[in-house]
Amino acid sequence: MVIDMNFYDKIHELVRSFKETDEYKEFMKIKENLAKDEKKYAMLKDFKEKQKTHQIEYISTNKINEESQKELQNLYSILIQTEEVRKLLECEMRLDILLADMQKIVAEGINEIVEF
Repeated sequence: MVIDMNFYDKIHELVRSFKETDEYKEFMKIKENLAKDEKKYAMLKDFKEKQKTHQIEYISTNKINEESQKELQNLYSILIQTEEVRKLLECEMRLDILLADMQKIVAEGINEIVEF
């Protein structure tokens, strides 16, 4: 099976286009600045790791772990008090929307494959 290399070139072009968005640039700038503060950055990384663990647990059990969810809410409340962290999380949400839009456009474009 031979795949046209132009296919992969187009995917790399899409990634480059994504990285050229204002949302991506703003996210990276804030993230780089935040990384200079080891304590804040570590707290944010800890939150993101716990958030990922919580999501995986929910997906695998289809049950919400109330204790874990409460801990995440408390951590989030603390984190968003820092303007830079709050801005980073807001940028991350905007990037998630862009990625979801990309996924939707691709899925609609290959609808005949995904629908049976």
